[in-house]
Amino acid sequence: MRSMGIAAALASLLLLTACTTAPSQASSPASSSPDDSTATDGCPAGTSEHDGLCLSGDATSVALAEVLHRQFEADHLTATIAGVWHDGEPVLFGALGDSLPGVPATPDMHHMLGNLTTPMLTTAFLQQVEAGVISLDEPISTWYPDLPDADTVTVDMLLHNTAGYSQFTGQADFLADLYADPFRVWTVDEIIDIGTEGGPVFPPGSDWMFSDTNSAVLVGILAKATDRRVEDLIQTGVLDPLGMRDTTVTRDGNWKQPILQGYDGERGVWENVTGWSPSWAHFAGGVGSNAQDVGTFLDALASGELLSSKYHDIQWAPTTVGIGANTPDQYWAMGFLVVKDWMFLNPTIPGYSGAGATLPDEGWTIVVYTTPSQATDPAAPSATDITRAFTGILSPEHSLAG
Repeated sequence: MRSMGIAAALASLLLLTACTTAPSQASSPASSSPDDSTATDGCPAGTSEHDGLCLSGDATSVALAEVLHRQFEADHLTATIAGVWHDGEPVLFGALGDSLPGVPATPDMHHMLGNLTTPMLTTAFLQQVEAGVISLDEPISTWYPDLPDADTVTVDMLLHNTAGYSQFTGQADFLADLYADPFRVWTVDEIIDIGTEGGPVFPPGSDWMFSDTNSAVLVGILAKATDRRVEDLIQTGVLDPLGMRDTTVTRDGNWKQPILQGYDGERGVWENVTGWSPSWAHFAGGVGSNAQDVGTFLDALASGELLSSKYHDIQWAPTTVGIGANTPDQYWAMGFLVVKDWMFLNPTIPGYSGAGATLPDEGWTIVVYTTPSQATDPAAPSATDITRAFTGILSPEHSLAG
């Protein structure tokens, strides 16, 4: 199974020609409400339709569109949705391909996000730290006394992936159960038990390893410490303040319409996996949204508007530098990777490949999601390749494409 982990290496960009589909109405990430000044061609204000995509019309937008078309064809994708904004204004917005046979994909379509939800979770978590409900230095034994090394592992270690708990999606028993019943509704404690079985794989705090098990434990702690549902904390602490009305925090996959359909062959047969239960990802990945809402959140993550300046700095701090493979140019912050000053995440989940990035100092924000066809290489990180190529166009000094 392709987990929601961070891609380990930069992949090469493939440049070929591609086909297009018609765009649909979208707004800039400054607001999740449709722009009243939308142009007659269905594009957001400040853009117009070019070969099926809404572009601002400058050389940058044209270069971005060329990359998107070429990668779409090169990877034999079923659909691609992409948005690029500069200081909240759309530079490129649109979709290529089909959601269902004969049904064009549109950029307002909703789908599971994967780990682009993780910084939503860590933001809601830090809001409770700021309120004095939880301490970063507190051992997790306060809430989970029976977990391995619970007296040693701290909240901060979970947030920074230095706790040592293994990735639950890599466990054979979990995969067997998921494939046997992809509609099963998982509890967070079931996920925690799978990921923490056997204890940390290294002394807590001594090394770094990406693991969604850490996020599952954070979800459990947040619920226990506040005596509230985590979905409510994310709703009131993140989504409502930003006006993210197209984002659904749910464990049943009942996303808002329209929905981008996802396909996969993980169980040995090519099938539509859109209706698979997202409960195994809970609120560190099991959230549904669309490109414009994700862009809204990434802008807020960059600006720090949901946290005080102190906790915004803590969220982005290079605390993990020098631990494991983390370096000043590439380190894990609280819920996301920072690479050459870009905040970067690239979720890969059944049916979808995604990537999101924001460069705070220059005001760029990128959101890309793709769905494969049977001809797509299962190992191809399509959304990652597109996003990295985009960064080279937008900010050569901070390019991730090399």
